[in-house]
Amino acid sequence: MKKRLLSKKLIMLLLLAGLATTGWSQILYEAFDYPAGAYIGGNGDAGSTSNNWTTHSVTAGQTTTIDIQAGSLNYTGLASSVGNKVYIFGNANATSRDVNRAFTSTATTLYFSALINIVDNSQILAAGDYFMCFGSTAGTSVPGLGARLGAKLATSGTNFRFMIENISGGTPTFTDNGADLNFGTTYLVVVKYNISAPLSVATMWVNPTSLGGAEPTGGIANSTGTNTFTTFASICLRNNATTPKANIDEIRVGATWASVTPGTVGISKKEQSLTSIYPNPATTSFNVVAPEGKYMVTVSNSIGSLVKTADLNGTGKVEISDLLPGMYYVTVQNQRTNIKEIHKLIVR
Repeated sequence: MKKRLLSKKLIMLLLLAGLATTGWSQILYEAFDYPAGAYIGGNGDAGSTSNNWTTHSVTAGQTTTIDIQAGSLNYTGLASSVGNKVYIFGNANATSRDVNRAFTSTATTLYFSALINIVDNSQILAAGDYFMCFGSTAGTSVPGLGARLGAKLATSGTNFRFMIENISGGTPTFTDNGADLNFGTTYLVVVKYNISAPLSVATMWVNPTSLGGAEPTGGIANSTGTNTFTTFASICLRNNATTPKANIDEIRVGATWASVTPGTVGISKKEQSLTSIYPNPATTSFNVVAPEGKYMVTVSNSIGSLVKTADLNGTGKVEISDLLPGMYYVTVQNQRTNIKEIHKLIVR
């Protein structure tokens, strides 16, 4: 009997380990869950830091800030947004403040995604410029900037297009998304960067329809730059006189397409009603609301590490008093149908 119990426990531990290592490939998630009116990257010279971001390029003595604005950007089909959003102001009179958020990865291919709303055409240029990329280092100095996501004017300033460039060096040129887009509209942009070949390749998708699964076809690729990019170390936002005025939200970095495009899982009413969690934010516990049935509940942190599990029979409570404040993912899986939903949880 004891051997059987030990075997069951071992199987469960292996299953949970598999969920932690193969079910999650997300490296970083930035929901900008900071107070409106706060800012990222500090307000001083290179090296100034606030809210997990560090300035790596700034006009000397400049104190302008990249601010947090109230409310989230949202995209139909993408996991629900939380927190607030950031605003890159692109002001020609108060120009350069470029910031980065560090992460660690030994991969040779990574993805990043973001929700982006370019506010108007007052700052964007006909030739365009890039405002988001991967960094080869993190902190005070980031000399290597790859997978450069930019935007340029289209139709004489009435519209715009996103564009992608792999890196600098040689005579690099941007490749645009091929369709005119509207100011004041939120778009989901996904960028893949492969640095395994001598010429790195950056690929971009705008408003992809495939979320949470395999990488779709149809991405726009660019490999025109000749410089090398050896290590992924940060995600960067670039604000200067030629970058657009834009709100940016829900930044994800991951090793797979699915990890940066988590979708809202559709559930058949014949099988299971939609689940929910409350309160959110939570402090010491949260409740799962679900139809009658057995459920496995897992809680993972923002980098995908499994931190808590629970078995529930329908609606029930999960204790989280031992968790640190921050962003977590709660997966509620029906053990009969294997249908699951993923919820974002703020712990305070």
